[in-house]
Amino acid sequence: MGESTVVALSSPPGRSGIAVVRMSGPEAAKILGRLAPHAGGWKSHQLQKVLIREISGDPLDEVMAVLMEAPGSYTGEDVAEIYCHGSMRLADNIIEEAIKAGAEMAPPGEFTRRAFLNGKIDMAQAEAVADLICSETRLQSRVALEHLRGGLSRRVKEIEKRLLRQLVLVEGSIDFSQEEGLGEFSREKLHSEAEGVISDLDKLIRTNIPGNKLRDGIRVTLAGPRNAGKSSIYNALLGEERAIVSHIPGTTRDLLRERIHIRGLTYYLEDTAGIAETGCEIERRGIDVGREAARAADLLLFVLDGSLPLSEEDIEMAGRIEHELCIILLNKSDLGLKTDREKAGNLLGARQMLEVSAVTGAGLERLRELIYDSTTTKGLTDIYRERIAVNSRQCNALKRARGAMESALEDISAGKPAEILSVWLREAASACGEITGRSVEQDILEEIFSSFCIGK
Repeated sequence: MGESTVVALSSPPGRSGIAVVRMSGPEAAKILGRLAPHAGGWKSHQLQKVLIREISGDPLDEVMAVLMEAPGSYTGEDVAEIYCHGSMRLADNIIEEAIKAGAEMAPPGEFTRRAFLNGKIDMAQAEAVADLICSETRLQSRVALEHLRGGLSRRVKEIEKRLLRQLVLVEGSIDFSQEEGLGEFSREKLHSEAEGVISDLDKLIRTNIPGNKLRDGIRVTLAGPRNAGKSSIYNALLGEERAIVSHIPGTTRDLLRERIHIRGLTYYLEDTAGIAETGCEIERRGIDVGREAARAADLLLFVLDGSLPLSEEDIEMAGRIEHELCIILLNKSDLGLKTDREKAGNLLGARQMLEVSAVTGAGLERLRELIYDSTTTKGLTDIYRERIAVNSRQCNALKRARGAMESALEDISAGKPAEILSVWLREAASACGEITGRSVEQDILEEIFSSFCIGK
């Protein structure tokens, strides 16, 4: 394709057992030969132990290296990879020498961009590469791998084929309506096919919101009165002390956030300042931030001191928070329950109430189950089964395709001419093509690949 030869570090920066330097482009074999001038003949996809030298001839490192000739490589170009000792200085030196020998530094996502442009993967698979690299749980990696192996692409391409088949019939009736054997297409069949396409599009569109939760995580916020034990529960769920715990009211003033994983899902657990009337400006600001976090959370855990009777102040403070999905936690169960369960259960329209003890750990495993059950929708259950979850870009394209097919349905019923129907079919097919990259615009390509890490 006339591309330059690029080089980058493809392993994480920092000290490690090995580091990987990758090159791709028409000069990759030549540059590798200059860096390892005394190596034997290079055979594609065969590792060699070689001495890497500076262009001046001074030795740099003893490494394993491999040449993967086009088109049988990740990018579809000649690719050379050098596995050196895991010193950042060594890896940087090798990259510097490769640049002296004619390579250019690769921008983020350049190797995957070339794989896409050379037809080795489509756009949905390219995005799956980034998802796989960023995955933190087994479910995230399984969904990303299914996309990388073409699971999403196959479903979208099947919809696209159905659209194109109908487009051929519709446009054929326009161009060859006078030919023997060719006449008006079947509006009934087109109507039925359009409904089927919309149904298939809806199935994919419905995976977007739960898919975003899978990729981006689910916000769970702890809120409640002072000294109820929010920070203790926060630390207990994390399994380590991240929030300062004290009997002094108002200890927590900032919003604290950490990740936890439950059954393949990532949760962002947030600890907030205790809700109370205060004359301290800093503490009041912390309380306001906590309320904002509680309103924005996917799930609210409202913590009460279960060892004390429910006070009017507790009820008033709870009334200042609005949330559709809430679990009431009666903490300090090890001290004996004195909170009226019926009154507590009426707070915030809570669907669940649970007695826990951050000190003994009682109820915490059940709490993890409730967090998962409360935030797992049918959409997430479907993702577990089918391992398909479209991202926001893909969802927008699918929605445009659906809108075009809705317009097609209306115009079929209204008896509009074939010329108009063909416009909707083309628009829907083009929108589907954006998902695999068949009809994606250059600026979208640049935006997608710029979000990749360097070296991938």
